Amino acid sequence: MPSRSGAGGDEWQRDGSYSLAQLYVAAKAAEDALDTIAELRRAHVEPPAVERHIVLGNIEEDYHTLGRRMVATFLRVDGWTVHDLGNDVPAADFVDTAEAQHARVIGVSAMMESTALNIRRLRAEIDRRELRDRVKLAVGGAVFTVVPSLVDGVGGDGSATNALGAAALCENLRLQTLRGGDKL
Repeated sequence: MPSRSGAGGDEWQRDGSYSLAQLYVAAKAAEDALDTIAELRRAHVEPPAVERHIVLGNIEEDYHTLGRRMVATFLRVDGWTVHDLGNDVPAADFVDTAEAQHARVIGVSAMMESTALNIRRLRAEIDRRELRDRVKLAVGGAVFTVVPSLVDGVGGDGSATNALGAAALCENLRLQTLRGGDKL
């Protein structure tokens, strides 16, 4: 049996001895630790000069929360106001919230290609409302790391390879809406 010390992300599948409950508890502990770090850091960082709003959520039929929550934590630490819509969010809900909150970026997550393809509905809704220049679409999730061309395939304006890069990506996208810049 493989050692659990230093276990990689795939070991739980090979080993088979980790229960779903154990994985949930580990993910919850990681989320709680990130929230604690965010609170401590926020106390030592100056608030941004400009209020920045972002709408986050998992696209319809996607229920993988950990990545989205990590991104939300890093964005909050960076001074963003995060409107987290949760899982299984219809395209119109993202855009309605972005308009109501004056958000210039929508961040949408999907774990698998089958659910990532639902992001095309969100791109279509943004375009239908003629918001392409005012609202940018950041896409993220494991599938975009494995298949980077999928970013363009679903109509994304950009993607970060991990949660640490999300704040820089979102700021670049926000700035594009102010100056009419090109896609990242």
